[in-house]
Amino acid sequence: MNTEVSVHYLSIINLRFSLNKFSKQLKLNLIKMQTFELKGKLRDQVGRRASKDARSGEMVPCILYGDGENINFEVAKTALKTLVYSPNVYKVILNIDGNSTETLMREIQFHKVTDEILHIDFLKLNPKKKITSVVPIKLTGQSVGVKSGGKLIQRIRKITIKGLPKDLVDKVTIDVTDLDVSNTIRMGDIKIKNIEVLGAKSIPLVTVISPRALKAIADAAAAADAAAKTAAPVAAVAAAPDAVKDEKKD
Repeated sequence: MNTEVSVHYLSIINLRFSLNKFSKQLKLNLIKMQTFELKGKLRDQVGRRASKDARSGEMVPCILYGDGENINFEVAKTALKTLVYSPNVYKVILNIDGNSTETLMREIQFHKVTDEILHIDFLKLNPKKKITSVVPIKLTGQSVGVKSGGKLIQRIRKITIKGLPKDLVDKVTIDVTDLDVSNTIRMGDIKIKNIEVLGAKSIPLVTVISPRALKAIADAAAAADAAAKTAAPVAAVAAAPDAVKDEKKD
């Protein structure tokens, strides 16, 4: 089945069959953003050569910015595994030469070939200033719509939230148990105390598609694949006269 075609028809069918708003109270499981302690040390020198030397010594160059001057430091590569390769989002308590600062990891640079961590940017948090954070959406429970033959489709896997550091959550877990066939949970359905969910409220997050819609997807994709296979030989035949003319010119 052509993936692009199936995604295209999935969008159309969602519009036809999944416009019903989820009318029940949405159940969310929210956990305050956890902290991760990380030790670092100030860098004596900066620049390309100094960064290369740091990496050779199994250290990762980093920068701390926000509310004051930028601070260049480095951390041990082994200390970053849990932080970088975790699905969760953490507030990072940076301890640089004995001075602790609450931060968020903002950007990671990886080597294009080896995926080695090359550099990390950290944002210093101001307890009185709202910030944005991208957090994952997790689903829990088996929906009644799936039990009756529908298919659960998660359209969005991450959302952007905005709030004070003390109010941030590390992920949004949605209980889909009550989600029935042709019902859709949208961005506007997510309500978190003291947190603003950024994005259009009408954006669909999770939908249960009916068996009829699933069949329509399969039929539409099969028809599109058949049309594509038929179009290829026709295009080849149409191009043949031009090829003959070119041969005669030669």
